[in-house]
Amino acid sequence: MEKTIIKEYVSKRLGFQKMETAEIVNALNKTLCTYQVFFHKLQSFHWNVVGSDFLDVHDITQDMYEKGLREIDDIAERIRVFGQNPEVSISAYLRNSIVEETSHEKSAEYMMYEIIGDIEKLTETMFEVHEKASKNGDVGTIYMCNKMIKDLETYHWKLSAWTSRKFE
Repeated sequence: MEKTIIKEYVSKRLGFQKMETAEIVNALNKTLCTYQVFFHKLQSFHWNVVGSDFLDVHDITQDMYEKGLREIDDIAERIRVFGQNPEVSISAYLRNSIVEETSHEKSAEYMMYEIIGDIEKLTETMFEVHEKASKNGDVGTIYMCNKMIKDLETYHWKLSAWTSRKFE
């Protein structure tokens, strides 16, 4: 009869070394800051859109910022999983975000073009997180990023289709 040897596993920060988590956490914080600025831009557009496209823009931006709030929470909680603190100040959000603040005094169509560009920037930060997590074998973060990237790609497709519609 063969003996089964059970290897004892001791977990420290989910088995990651401090440098591995630092790399992942830095990328997560950049994404968190970018998402926070994007979230506030979505709310601004939602509250301030006017014109014949009001209902379209009002509804999609609300859907996006409600989903964004849940995803921001997921990112911050993922940072906490590694025993680190997420960025929490508005100045840190603005300093570290690759999405920039904007005026709400834009046409509905311009708002959509800006959101499309911001989705591309936010997705870029998520790919960076995905890369760091993949390099370090962080399956939990990879899973989180995959879901978020998939959702952002869907929004990008829908908004791109909406902005290319033809008016007769």
